[in-house]
Amino acid sequence: MENPRKRTTVATAAGGDGLHVFDHQQQQAYALNTTSALVWQHCDGQTTPEQLMKLLRQNCNVSRAQAEQLTWLALDELGKANLLEAEVARPRLLSSKLTRRQMLTTFATAGAALAAVPMVALVTAQARAEALPATTNGESMTYFLKVREFIESLIEIPATPIPPHFPNPPHNRTTDAKYLAGIANIYVPGVRAPFGRCSASFLCYKNNHRFYTDISNYISVDNGLIVSWFTPTTLINLELDSIINGMVTECIVVAATKIGPNPFYGETFNLCVSSDSQQIQFVFTNIPS
Repeated sequence: MENPRKRTTVATAAGGDGLHVFDHQQQQAYALNTTSALVWQHCDGQTTPEQLMKLLRQNCNVSRAQAEQLTWLALDELGKANLLEAEVARPRLLSSKLTRRQMLTTFATAGAALAAVPMVALVTAQARAEALPATTNGESMTYFLKVREFIESLIEIPATPIPPHFPNPPHNRTTDAKYLAGIANIYVPGVRAPFGRCSASFLCYKNNHRFYTDISNYISVDNGLIVSWFTPTTLINLELDSIINGMVTECIVVAATKIGPNPFYGETFNLCVSSDSQQIQFVFTNIPS
């Protein structure tokens, strides 16, 4: 029998006494209570069902028979929610499945804690934002976009230099100009599926002294975070790689846009944008009010 293994295409966040899990492929969020969260977190492909039973006996203070029932009910519910890589086959002696209602009745009769009964609940769309990763205990949120994807999304909008005619002041005259706009997926580290979108427009120009660009940035994340900011920067040239890497900055942003459920609305973050030439990374750290 293959040991249970949790799927890796999910993001997690603390939720009450349990865990909130967001499946990127299914675009579904689930709330796991303490027992189901404990089982799921230890479904690493190395831990056997017997070891999971021992874990539940120690943490839930239940009998061996109750731990066995809890383990298999948790694995059943996690399997139905498609949060495991594959369904785990029960031993023949345990082929009959015990429903959650039957488990509640059994535990109530035995005087055991009903809260220990596993629960994997689908989170509704209205509550979904609360089930997605958020900044907790000062931890940062990290997202990134792929530079190549962003370059491929860019379109160029016709732009002409500002001619050196009166009454333009000399410092306003430009010798070259470029206006670009693009939108690309953003991701969370370790997860292949997209987790939001980043859009930006780049107004670039050159005068007799150097190159400049004004970048209007906008990020919308699947967990409800929506922020925008403005980045003025000096470029080496007007090549695409140079322009996109001009997004690198550190600034203070406020989640001032509210579209749908948004647990971050009104919060302030320190945003650090960095680049390794392959990716642009966005790190948001909450600034307590």
